[in-house]
Amino acid sequence: MNFKTPAMIATLTLAASASFASGDNNLQDDYLDSQSHAKALSAQLETMGVDTNPNVEFNSPTTLSQKVDAYEDKIDTLQSQYNEHSIY
Repeated sequence: MNFKTPAMIATLTLAASASFASGDNNLQDDYLDSQSHAKALSAQLETMGVDTNPNVEFNSPTTLSQKVDAYEDKIDTLQSQYNEHSIY
C-alpha cells in the first residue's frame, strides 16, 4: 500500500476544513458588522427624534447568511429613514 495516499487525503481534508472555517469566520464578521451598523444608524436616528428598533427578530431557525441578509435589509430601512429626516 502506498503511504503517500492517506497522508495526501488527510492533508486535503485539513485544508478543506480550514477553508470552510475561514469562510464561516468571514460570515460571522459580516453578521456582527451589519448588526453594529444597524445599531449605529438606529442610535443616530434616536438623536434626531426618530423612534427605531435596530433588532431583527427571527421566528424560525435561520442560517447565518440569512441573518446577514435580514440585517442588510434592516440597514436599508434605517438608512431610508435617516435620509428622510436628515437636513442636507
